Amino acid sequence: MIKLVDLTYYAHINYTHASQVTENHSPALAFAPYLISKIDFSFVKHTAFEEHVVMDGVPYHFFKGSNRFWSVTLKTHQYIKKLKPDIVLVQGFIFPLQVIFLRLFCGKGFKIMIQHHGGLPFNGVKGWLQKLACSFADAFIFTAAGNAGIWKRKNIIRQDAPIFELLEASTHFKQQDKQISKARTQMTGETNLLWVGRLNANKDPITVLLGFMQYLKIKPSAKLYMIYQSDDMINEVMALFASNKLLANAVVLVGRVANHELPYWYSAADFYISGSHKEGSGYALLEAMACGCIPLVTDIPPYQKITGSGQCGFLYPSGDANALARLLYTVNNADKKKLSDDTLIYFHQNLTFKNIADDLVNICWQVMAKSTNIAPIQAKDA
Repeated sequence: MIKLVDLTYYAHINYTHASQVTENHSPALAFAPYLISKIDFSFVKHTAFEEHVVMDGVPYHFFKGSNRFWSVTLKTHQYIKKLKPDIVLVQGFIFPLQVIFLRLFCGKGFKIMIQHHGGLPFNGVKGWLQKLACSFADAFIFTAAGNAGIWKRKNIIRQDAPIFELLEASTHFKQQDKQISKARTQMTGETNLLWVGRLNANKDPITVLLGFMQYLKIKPSAKLYMIYQSDDMINEVMALFASNKLLANAVVLVGRVANHELPYWYSAADFYISGSHKEGSGYALLEAMACGCIPLVTDIPPYQKITGSGQCGFLYPSGDANALARLLYTVNNADKKKLSDDTLIYFHQNLTFKNIADDLVNICWQVMAKSTNIAPIQAKDA
């Protein structure tokens, strides 16, 4: 049986007990119980305390850590060396010095995989260290292979490096009764669209609003509800409202919403809409689909992966308000109930925690197969 250690160097120094980790990071951790009996799996994490505990049948090993770029946690690596793993899966590219030490201190007796969680390559000395750290890795995991492109172009990852696709999270959200949800959220549009994300340039609310503004010409009864945690571009949004009364009356700026209320918002809405130019993954998209909310999202690698290249939902080029408007025209007369049901089916067939576990096991076997000269099946680069 393959022995896999899932290693996170980032330290949650505000946590004081193990349950905080599983409670606050369930979307990224809840796949683990599905690995029991398939591989020998354990987490190694960094916090403000040290503890070894089993939760939901999964071993967690916590060590005190620091988020200083140049710090190296010797005790962690001594423990990993003692475990004698077959594979160490390092979460994130942001601690290259630790990865270098992992290989030099623990030896070459195991494979190293590095999983991307958003972000771009460093520059300067830190970028050189990333390149060195990646030279010690045997494979890399991205939500979508297309996200590896910039890492290859900057020669951080070698061109022929094995790249695998794996969702970094899923969700426990479940669809709620639509009419109850609409009453609870006070959604009143004949067609309701939902935005969940920051109001910043990458999320591009202006393109979404401009596309929606065109759609209102044929569907003035539609409503767009915007849930957001930060409002960097609120002035630009308000200026757009000031220039178009129809848009201002059709958009509801909801602001912050408690996490436990989000399933009602996703269940009340007909479509989940995004304008993102780049993402490491797509947490809100996954949550929406788990509640049967139909995706209207940008044609970027992680959204291609999550929607099956538009097999579930609809894609449009980022930054193109006209393309979004045309897409909205297209779905105007669609059977929303059927599309919602299809979205739920697709989610449960492809995007659950069990799917993540099964895919990870498959990746591990392919990486281990390299040592027996059996070529791994690489994910298609986008």
